[in-house]
Amino acid sequence: MMIQIKNLRNFGFAVLAMLAFSFTSCNKDVELIDVESLTDSSIERLQAGVVGKSACLEFIFPVSIQFVDESTAEITDYENLHETIVTWFTENEVEKSKANRPQLIFPIQVLNQEGEIVDVASQEALKELKKECPKQGKCKGKNGKGFKCFSLVFPVSITIDGVDTAFDDRMTLKAAVKAYKEEAGDEAERPTIVFPVTVEYDDETQVVVNSTEELQALKDDCKEEG
Repeated sequence: MMIQIKNLRNFGFAVLAMLAFSFTSCNKDVELIDVESLTDSSIERLQAGVVGKSACLEFIFPVSIQFVDESTAEITDYENLHETIVTWFTENEVEKSKANRPQLIFPIQVLNQEGEIVDVASQEALKELKKECPKQGKCKGKNGKGFKCFSLVFPVSITIDGVDTAFDDRMTLKAAVKAYKEEAGDEAERPTIVFPVTVEYDDETQVVVNSTEELQALKDDCKEEG
C-alpha cells in the first residue's frame, strides 16, 4: 500500500510538472513586456524580415505598417517608425505582447548592393530576393531604431528604362519607380542609382560613393562594424 501511495504521489508531481510546462509554453507569445522593449523587438522583426542578417538590402522609405486593429501608418524613417509604434501601444488598450507586433505592408521597395531599386510585391518575392544576398556578415539593430548602414542624401538620380531622372525626395522617387513597374511589368529592368551618390551615417557624416564596387564595400564595412 505504501508503495502504491508513493507511486501515486510521484505520478501527481509528474502531471503537475507537465501542466506547468504546457502552460508556460502556450503563453510564451503573450508574455507582457514594456512598450520600449516591444517597440525594439517590433523594429528588429520588421527589418530582419527584409534585410536579413547580412543586411544586403536597405528599405526605401516611406513604408507602411499595419497594427492588430488593422489601422495603418506610413513611415518615413527608422526614427519615425520607433515613434509611431511607441505612440500606438501607448494610446491603445491592447496586450503589450510580441503576438501583437505590427506587420509590414507590401509592396515595398529596397535598395540592393548593386545600386538597383527593387520593387517587392510580397513576402514570397522577398524571400527569393534575399537568396541573392551574400551569406557572410551579420548586423544587429541598436537603440530600438533598427540597423541602418546609411541613408541616401537627396537629390538622387536614377536610371529608369534608360533615362536618367533626378528626384528631390524619397516620395517622388518611390512613386516614379512604382509607376514604371506598373507600366512595364515585373520582368522590366530594375531602375538603378546614378553614381556618384552621397550617403549619410547615423553620426551625420557623409561619404561620396562613386561606383557599385564602393557601395558594396560600404555595406561590407557596416557588417564588420555591426
